[in-house]
Amino acid sequence: MTRTRKHQITRGASLLLGFAALAALGSNAFATVTIRAHRAVYDLKLERSSEGSNVSGADGRMVMELTGSACEGWSTSFRRVMEMRPAEGETQLFDNQVASWESGDGQSLQLNDKQFINNRLETETKLKADMDTDRSKGGKGVIDEPKSEQFDLPSGVLFPMAHQKHIMEAAERGETRDVSILFDGASGSKIYKVISFIGKRKEPGADKTADKALQTLPSWPLSVTFYEYDAKQTTSEELPSYQMSFPIYENGVAGTLTIDYGDYVLSGRLTSLELLDQQDCK
Repeated sequence: MTRTRKHQITRGASLLLGFAALAALGSNAFATVTIRAHRAVYDLKLERSSEGSNVSGADGRMVMELTGSACEGWSTSFRRVMEMRPAEGETQLFDNQVASWESGDGQSLQLNDKQFINNRLETETKLKADMDTDRSKGGKGVIDEPKSEQFDLPSGVLFPMAHQKHIMEAAERGETRDVSILFDGASGSKIYKVISFIGKRKEPGADKTADKALQTLPSWPLSVTFYEYDAKQTTSEELPSYQMSFPIYENGVAGTLTIDYGDYVLSGRLTSLELLDQQDCK
């Protein structure tokens, strides 16, 4: 698959939404679990790159904050700042800032995504999308920035929070694989087919290096692969846009993650976790 270098590096909003949506895992999937509002900080670095990637080094930081509830809706905010050092050319600083809101019932999504390169605003995306009350009828979306656009969403498409809740419900049923259609808003009107592999539940304390707040909680290994959605695609020969792997804990916090873009791989180590005050959902 051919992708421009700029597209690969700045394509962080979608993975961040998918990643942060993991914080919305499953109060309905696990009746005894309450989703915790939290602020998590991950240190990012380049793990490996292919000869043709033109990436010789990279490091940065990602901050994700989740607030809200299944009653009032979920607000997520992200910032990912990365210094990319190419094998040829000048070092560049990429700053991705995303704010989104998704209704607790998964019917509505709003997003504002800003992409900066070397402290200059390169692109800004503002959009909103709503599913029909009968989800089998799909939904509608409107992009305000950078260019006015209206688009349709296919039947059964899920927004990020609803998608991750769906995955964890599958895990509770003992399923190990899920295929869903996702709209996260981070690439305008683009839609993704997402294939998730769910590992076996790990007992509390299995990872001795995890944050202390996570040591008493069980977790599930997840591998999530994103493909550009094509309703006419009938074969499995398409190449993924990227893949993420990480453990997800019962309170919705994601542990150390790996992000594979194909020709280079980033890792993210959870270095700071703050559990935030949160009102009960009544």
